[in-house]
Amino acid sequence: MTRVIGIVSGKGGVGKTTFSTNLGIALSNLQKKVLLVDCNVTTPHLAYYLGSKYHTATINDVLKGMVDIKYAPTTENGVLFIPASEDMNDLIDVNITKLKHHINKLAEMDDYDFIILDSAPGLGREALATLQASDEIIFVTTPTIPNMSDVIRCAEVAKRIGVKNFKIVLNMVRFTPFEVNYEEVRRMFKLPLLGIIPFDERVIDSAAKGVPIMWDKPNSQVEEGYMTAALSLTGFKFKEVKEPSLMDRIKERFREKFGFLRWFFSTHLLNSVFLFL
Repeated sequence: MTRVIGIVSGKGGVGKTTFSTNLGIALSNLQKKVLLVDCNVTTPHLAYYLGSKYHTATINDVLKGMVDIKYAPTTENGVLFIPASEDMNDLIDVNITKLKHHINKLAEMDDYDFIILDSAPGLGREALATLQASDEIIFVTTPTIPNMSDVIRCAEVAKRIGVKNFKIVLNMVRFTPFEVNYEEVRRMFKLPLLGIIPFDERVIDSAAKGVPIMWDKPNSQVEEGYMTAALSLTGFKFKEVKEPSLMDRIKERFREKFGFLRWFFSTHLLNSVFLFL
């Protein structure tokens, strides 16, 4: 059975699209068939974050009745997705209220384990259409009081629409005293916490390059956070991602900067052994 999950946020800048793309990759790594859909038709970013420049159809085409949604998915490095058009002219005659109808059509085909809807931020028409089209909601926020104040409002709207499965992800967590921690989130909102994604400035660099951090920096604390979230979605118990120790950080930096040396020496030493023999 296909699970339709809306990824929403109270405002922009909290890493919602970054989370959507990397969660999709993490689920794919678990051998799940995933489709990402950019539901932010006014300010789309999903294609860019996946590093995709060419696609034959967009969600705009689907919403205008020009393309059947089952023919709209395209692929980038094995990730299936439906982008939104960046051309302002393609906003003409787009009826975002039809999103639920088209997503339901895809879900009924049962070709995917997960359909992930990357929403527009806030609670405007696009976000409401995403909420209505979703069976489950993941609310992405940073662990600060101003951003987390939006959680309750969004959860209430989702409940009124009929979405009962509502989870929270804390993104860009720096593990500092001024942040709201895991236990406080559970106590304040009484909502399931899907995962914690640590802050890493390399995520910003990866996004700027159009390469998801799951591909750009494997074996990092951030990747662990995304894999934990993906495992939680597939039924495994949530494991809290804690602040990395100094030794963990040193090991990670060493792997990043000098990992090629292991490959170099192992490859050339093996070649030398074979030549000697």
